[in-house]
Amino acid sequence: WKQEKKKMNFDVIIVGAGMSGSFMSSLLREKKKSVLVIEKSSGIGGRFSTKPIGSQIVDYGCQYIKPKTATSVRLSGKLENLGLLSEINLDTNERVFIAPFGMNKIPQYFSRNTRVLTNALVNRIFPKKTGWEVYTDAGIFSSTSVVLTMPIAQVENLLRESSLEIFNLPKVDYLDFHTCTFTSDIHSMDDVFSKNESFPWICNNSKKGLRNTVDAFTANLNKDITQRLKDLSTEQKLEIVEGLLNSSGFVNIKGLNVHYWRYAFADNQDNPDYFFDKSTGLGVCGDSFSVGKVDGAVNSAELLCIKLLDYLDNIF
Repeated sequence: WKQEKKKMNFDVIIVGAGMSGSFMSSLLREKKKSVLVIEKSSGIGGRFSTKPIGSQIVDYGCQYIKPKTATSVRLSGKLENLGLLSEINLDTNERVFIAPFGMNKIPQYFSRNTRVLTNALVNRIFPKKTGWEVYTDAGIFSSTSVVLTMPIAQVENLLRESSLEIFNLPKVDYLDFHTCTFTSDIHSMDDVFSKNESFPWICNNSKKGLRNTVDAFTANLNKDITQRLKDLSTEQKLEIVEGLLNSSGFVNIKGLNVHYWRYAFADNQDNPDYFFDKSTGLGVCGDSFSVGKVDGAVNSAELLCIKLLDYLDNIF
């Protein structure tokens, strides 16, 4: 899609193809609304991220779902019936679900039959007399309404770049850290989850329930090591992390990869459920809202969608 081509018009353009954006797209599609989802990364999922290591897979963002709100409880049941989620015996006090084929299959399911433009960064959004123009490096797209689902810091930056008012949005402090993924057939880890001084969280994806044939791991590095790695080259990062893994008892490491999460997650949220400007049709939702994490992402998307549908049905 070149910029000189005729602009395509949609009822709603959603920026961000993570859990909130993909779930909202499914709700709008059920109501016969035309939707375009624009994602800066190469695939759908956001922090619902899964990657291959040879013939194995690992989740390296969200690892499981502990549904708390009515929306996430209902969705978890639906996805379990479809075979996309499985309940595991991890916590005697809470229901815990994992995705046996990878967490990214969940937003991929919700995005089915929706137009999704990946590898496209939204540079600016511009309000027209009625509707919006959304500027990307892949072209300009028009819509009646725009919904932003990124972390709040990225939402505020886009509004600033667009010379728009920074509305009264939630204040959320996201944790940031490096995550590494790898396989190892010699190690001392017997449980699904473990930790040590260098790695405050380690998960054996295979014991968690992913359909693997060998042990495949995801491990988060601590705050001090994360800061140390930030300015290093990929080769330097891999060398340091492999040494730390060896010291932690992992031997014969294969497929090692290190990823930096600038906006990993935020704990203990109690924010407004969503933001919606009924004068322009601009909405903001995601895991920066409500109770945060998965519950906040789907809860805010569903509640905002109700307001959005009313707006679309009454604007003309």
